[in-house]
Amino acid sequence: MTDPHQDRHRAECERLGCVDFYDQLIEDGNKSGFAAMLAQRRPPGALGTDRAFLEGTHSWADSMFLKNAEGLHDAAKKAGISTQGKVYKGGLGKPNDPMAWVSGRDDVIAACKAKGLSSTGSVNYQSPPQKPKRKVLASDICDNYVRGILATEPETREKVKRKPKLINEVRERVIAKHGKKGSE
Repeated sequence: MTDPHQDRHRAECERLGCVDFYDQLIEDGNKSGFAAMLAQRRPPGALGTDRAFLEGTHSWADSMFLKNAEGLHDAAKKAGISTQGKVYKGGLGKPNDPMAWVSGRDDVIAACKAKGLSSTGSVNYQSPPQKPKRKVLASDICDNYVRGILATEPETREKVKRKPKLINEVRERVIAKHGKKGSE
């Protein structure tokens, strides 16, 4: 009789890099769950669960200086955040950010989605690539540069007099030269 979980256990061992040991244990006659547990050195399927994510965090603040732990909780309390049953994850935000206080993997993924963050480790989430917003010059600065170009380039000034819409080309030229680089 074949084990219905064998494919899942083998795939998990492949992902963790212990598939050779797992295969040897299966050849020796072990069941797939036991072989996966020995190969991974933990129960199969434990990785990626809330239990694994929160393991050892019931007293996370005890390892901090008392003033620091009190400061985190005070900031959360002032922001109206209930910290009961939650753990602060500084990578997700400041202590006064409700999304930085999580009670499980789903909270981390929700915060990553909302903030466009990626996560690797206990919680793996890859945010979709975001197109950066183009940063342009402030209009008054751009206008000053345009005036300077029109004052020093008579040919450009004449073109703009004949076709006023060409002023946009001059503005684009100014933004390309003086705007922030690498923002497109």
